[in-house]
Amino acid sequence: MKITTYIFTLFAFVVLTGCEINDYVQPTELPAVTESGKQTFGVKINDAIWTPFQRYKSNPNFKPVPVVWGRLQNETLRLTVTNQETRESISLMVDKVKGVGTYKFMTYFPKNAIEFTPYASVYQRCVGGNCGQYPIAQTGENEVSITHFDPITKIYAGTFKVTFHNKDNPSEIFTLKDGRFDVRGE
Repeated sequence: MKITTYIFTLFAFVVLTGCEINDYVQPTELPAVTESGKQTFGVKINDAIWTPFQRYKSNPNFKPVPVVWGRLQNETLRLTVTNQETRESISLMVDKVKGVGTYKFMTYFPKNAIEFTPYASVYQRCVGGNCGQYPIAQTGENEVSITHFDPITKIYAGTFKVTFHNKDNPSEIFTLKDGRFDVRGE
């Protein structure tokens, strides 16, 4: 038992002392529009610039969850981004993607999907200990323009605009505009 405790303590010490914390700086501009898999994402949420943020620098002993993630599976493009400082995340799904073109984000998963939420595309945020999910507003904007689509190199890039709302309080709206992404997927 002592050896297990010792090994666990040593492992925790190595991991924790090896982690460096990044300092958060509020972005002043959106990332450039690129199409080379640079793992960039940016959008204006209610006119404020929002970009993903990685709280901890990776090191050989600790690999944090990526803050920009993408995957194409069965013609469904899935993008997930997080800002670990502001405790916000955006999950976006586009169905029936066949190439470059204009699409709409999926609002709901199919009824037979096994997911933790019924919303395929959602904005999530935590403020003062209260966390909420905001689905796509039925009457708001919902458009994604895929400008680069390469399933061989797994690079997906484009621009978007979409509106999320609080389903319990429809007047609470989050308008995302001037969005752009350049993701190298899994």
